[in-house]
Amino acid sequence: MRHGLDRGQMTADWPPPKKLPPGFPLASVDSSGRPIRVGAKVRIESVASSIPGLPPEDQARLRSYEGKIFEVLEIDRYGMLWFGGDGGSANFSLKPREVAVA
Repeated sequence: MRHGLDRGQMTADWPPPKKLPPGFPLASVDSSGRPIRVGAKVRIESVASSIPGLPPEDQARLRSYEGKIFEVLEIDRYGMLWFGGDGGSANFSLKPREVAVA
């Protein structure tokens, strides 16, 4: 009798999770150290982490979000916060320290 898995059979712990880069996941706390949860309303203080490498029109769109209130839609495995763009624009992510819980 054979024990174990047949080749190609998956389990909850297979494949093994990819190792995160050093410094990740980011702590889910805002610029003042307050905890952030999915569904929280936050004020965007900076979009600096999302700007590099973007076309000028996307940079302008993200900068226009600074000072506005958004709802956190997701916190990914890296600790990045995800938001929905206004007016049907693409979703975007920020580091937790770039926002303040409203």
